[in-house]
Amino acid sequence: MNASIIINFATSVLTFVFGVLLLTGIIYPDNKDSSKLMFGIVLIIYGVYRFINVLSKLKQQKLDDRMNKINDEREKLLRGGHEK
Repeated sequence: MNASIIINFATSVLTFVFGVLLLTGIIYPDNKDSSKLMFGIVLIIYGVYRFINVLSKLKQQKLDDRMNKINDEREKLLRGGHEK
């Protein structure tokens, strides 16, 4: 796992948590404005989007690794399999 995926994962979790804290009123409890509600909802949706994006990047990375391994094995087989 590289650093960008870890940073994206942490950002998605923090964004989601901050959105939940805004919606529940733990952050800015005295403000009952609708803009706070909308901002909390947007943060939650954005956090979920980033999390799904990170998962898809991880799946794509695993798929690319498997394809590279298959291609390496195929090349080795086509050369006769004598080289390591």
